[in-house]
Amino acid sequence: MNQMKKRSRKALIIFLLFLVALNFKNVLYALESSSFDTERYFSNKVIEKKLKNGITLLMMNRGYSPVISLHIAFKVGSVDESYNTEGVAHILEHMLFKGTDKIGTKDYSQEKALLDKIEAIGDTIDKLKLKNPTNSKIKELEEELKILEEKHAMLVESSPYDKLYSAMGGVGFNASTSSDMTGYYISLPADKIEEWANIESQRLKNPVFREYYKERNNVLEERLMRYGRGSSGILWETFMALAYSAHPYRHPVIGWESSIRYMSLSDLRNFYYSHYVPSRMTITIVGRFDSEKTFEVIKKYFEDIPPRPEPDEVKIVEPEQLGQKRGEVFFDAKPMIFIGWKKPSAPKKEDYAFDIISTILSEGKSSRLYRSLVLEKKLVTSIDVWNGAPGIRYDNIFMIMATPAQGVDSEIVEKAIMEEIENFKKTVSAEEIERARNQLESSLIFMLDSNDGVAHQLSYYQTILGDWRYLPLYLKRISSVDKEEIKSVMEKFIIDKNKVVVYLRDSRGK
Repeated sequence: MNQMKKRSRKALIIFLLFLVALNFKNVLYALESSSFDTERYFSNKVIEKKLKNGITLLMMNRGYSPVISLHIAFKVGSVDESYNTEGVAHILEHMLFKGTDKIGTKDYSQEKALLDKIEAIGDTIDKLKLKNPTNSKIKELEEELKILEEKHAMLVESSPYDKLYSAMGGVGFNASTSSDMTGYYISLPADKIEEWANIESQRLKNPVFREYYKERNNVLEERLMRYGRGSSGILWETFMALAYSAHPYRHPVIGWESSIRYMSLSDLRNFYYSHYVPSRMTITIVGRFDSEKTFEVIKKYFEDIPPRPEPDEVKIVEPEQLGQKRGEVFFDAKPMIFIGWKKPSAPKKEDYAFDIISTILSEGKSSRLYRSLVLEKKLVTSIDVWNGAPGIRYDNIFMIMATPAQGVDSEIVEKAIMEEIENFKKTVSAEEIERARNQLESSLIFMLDSNDGVAHQLSYYQTILGDWRYLPLYLKRISSVDKEEIKSVMEKFIIDKNKVVVYLRDSRGK
């Protein structure tokens, strides 16, 4: 759920990006000038290079302080997993913080012998549990594993990358996994580029997946927190599994409990070497730095990563939905309702229309759904719209998410939402569309974005769509959306046979 970044805000982000690079005294001129060309601006600022092994490098020199944001992203997410490896992309993200044969270890030669024994016993335990959970050997092996892990802990330097980057003045060191991609982020002083390149290239060339079973248990606990104790997580998981009958967008990013519990180190290792390939990797650097020298540094440290075969794209195409899908889950929590319709993803033209639709329906207190259902009818306490769930590499979903007010049945809320949708189809006006554009362009006029924000956006679109230019072209394309196009996509996709609905019922009332 932490990936629910509404794509209706894309234009806001883009607008910020070109404002940041201007002197503030020129901001109003840029706003008022219809001749300001965002495509040209970014084309002049962004330098794109391709390393011999297939890695894409994006560099954008901007700003005044010598601080840079560095992103490494892979076109690898939960959508790339098989049924036997669901959750592996997310666990792999965790494991790539554990270090290498030189980072995170006190004595790798001693540690390696222990790691081999730990893996052998851990794998045996998993196989025995799958075959016969009551096998008497399991407890004995678990005790042996515990002793080995305690010995191993004496040879490990915990949080090695945090310590290295803290000493270098780094901030925002983090990573994330989504349905579509995995990314690793840090902001550093510009004079630390070479140290960063050395550290990150080692992390990719020689990863050591130490403390695996401990980390696997941590991920199981994370899943319990999100889905076992969180009502929205359960609803999200149920909704996606119902909406997609075949396509792997149906899988939760964190994985199913059983797939995490029995994920082997060999599964993880095989996924790493088959999917973390240079051709699916993008390095993005934004800030004040010397582009030519930086390119030479990147080549020095990353170009010798061996190229490997490109993994296949997902071959499964979601079958056409031939009728409305409905479901419900019961949980000790306040009711919620998710409604969605499948639709084309970016960069198809229909997606731009749905960005405008989502803004008109739910962006701000004057939006149609908020004004009607929260302020006037008081049927819900919150309502939101997300265009593009759960990702954009493949056709996705236009979603409405609502929390009924106390004592209001979900059925009444759904009916009210659908009445508003039908009314919108008939009455959407050119004035509303223009206001939506203005809203997307002006909400954050007086805020300045960061290098990190720019890097995120460039990295995201280059990694997922294969072209960062989607970013500067967005405003131009969104400006062409008109009333007829909005009505057309609504009539084609927002229909009953394409509808998915899931209620979260409060089990305390049953």
